[in-house]
Formats: sequence, C-alpha cells, structure tokens
Amino acid sequence: MNEDEINDFETEFKFEEPKPVRLTFHLIAKRNLPLGYDENDHDQVLKELNAISHIRLDRANIGKIDSFELLGPKVTNLYLQVNLIEKIENLECLKNLTFLTLADNRIRRVENLNCLPKLHFLDLSHNCVSQQNFDIDEFPQSLIILNLKGNPCCNHPDHRGRIIQELVNLRQLDEVEVSAKEKREVGLEASSDEEEAEEEEEEELVSSNKQPQEKESLQSFSTEILMRSQRRMEQGLKDHHYHTAELDQIRERTHLPLSSRRAQQS
Repeated sequence: MNEDEINDFETEFKFEEPKPVRLTFHLIAKRNLPLGYDENDHDQVLKELNAISHIRLDRANIGKIDSFELLGPKVTNLYLQVNLIEKIENLECLKNLTFLTLADNRIRRVENLNCLPKLHFLDLSHNCVSQQNFDIDEFPQSLIILNLKGNPCCNHPDHRGRIIQELVNLRQLDEVEVSAKEKREVGLEASSDEEEAEEEEEEELVSSNKQPQEKESLQSFSTEILMRSQRRMEQGLKDHHYHTAELDQIRERTHLPLSSRRAQQS
C-alpha cells in the first residue's frame, strides 16, 4: 500500500472527535424518567426527578457537570462515567451522595469533593490526574472505596501508602483491599476484622503449604490472595442484598415504601 492509498484509507475511516454535550434538565429527565415524561408539566417532571436516588448519565458525551441544583436530597448514586468531563464541579448541592463514578473522562485535577461528606465510593479511574494536580486533602474522609487506576498520579513511588495514611476509613484502593499490614506500615491501627482476615489468609497459606518460590508461583500466590479478598467482598454484598430483601418484606407487610433498589425493579 503506497502513501496515497494510506492517506485515502485514513480519510475514509477517520472518526471525528465527539463534541461535548451540555448537561441540562431535559437530558437528566430523558435519561432517568420513563418514556412520555415530557407530556407532563415542568413541576410534575421535577417532582418525579426528585424522587429518584440513582441518577444515570453515563456515555452521553457530557462536557461539564451542571444542573444538579434541580435535584432533591434523595440522590445517593451518580453515574457519570465515559463522558468528556474535564473538571469536578457543581456537586455541592448533592449533600447525600454516597456513590460517584467519573471513570473514563478527561479530569486533570482532584478538587471540589470535600463538599460531599457522605461519599463512600469514588471511581476516578482512567482520567488524566497528574502528580502535580493530586491533592489528597480534596478527598472527603468518608471514603471507603477509591479507584484511581489509569491516572498518571498512580506512578508516585508511595502511591498507596500516602493515600492509606490520610484516608483512614479506606478499605479498598485501586480495586485492591487495604490490608492490616499496610495500615500498620503507615502508623494506623487495624480493626479487629482486618486483623482476623489477615490471620485467616496466613493460616490458609501455611496449611496449603504454598510458598512463592519462583515467578510463576508468585503470580499464582498473588492471584489467590486477590481472589479471596474478592470473595469476601462479594459475600458482604450478598449479605447486604439479603438484609435489604428482608426489610422490604417487612415494609410490604406494614405498607411502608420499598427500598430504592427494590422500587426500581418493580
């Protein structure tokens, strides 16, 4: 293939850069309310939006976070992954937010997150946060799960240590559980549950007589530890769903509103 043919091929199959879309009240309603919502008046649409706890706005080419001041205090989960967002902003009106994903955007700086005092889950993976624009004080202390994978800031030699030391409630960082050993290394006390989990892992490894002698063994050794951690997390999630189902049964018998998760399914 000569140079002209290559140029023709590139021209024919060239994909245009998507243009940022403005985040508006209409877009929020369109993505989160049933078909036909626009047949209602503005006040009714606003009332329906204010009853929603999970707002989904992923994969919409959104360029800027805006318009959330119209939403009510019931919003706990916000999905903004795979957009064109460059800055974290305008979230201070969502005081009860516990879950926020901004993965796969164009964010360059950690900022404006301390206004979310109840935030437990934050996914900022695969953005553009550099070491120079990484300020750990911008993260709320309430965080339990944080994902920064795929950002340049992860190349810092003490990436895990410095974050674990400052965010004392963190249980998982970059999809890997925070161990009791890591906490002790930065001068923090490990909880009894974390100590027990660590002891169980050590006992299992000793009883199975698996020692990472070579590179292949080390890889399988690490994989096994991660799999056990994942199983514990999955079991915890199953227990949570079981208890939620029990509560919903009680609510049904007493004619109380269902949980938001069950209400969305029905």
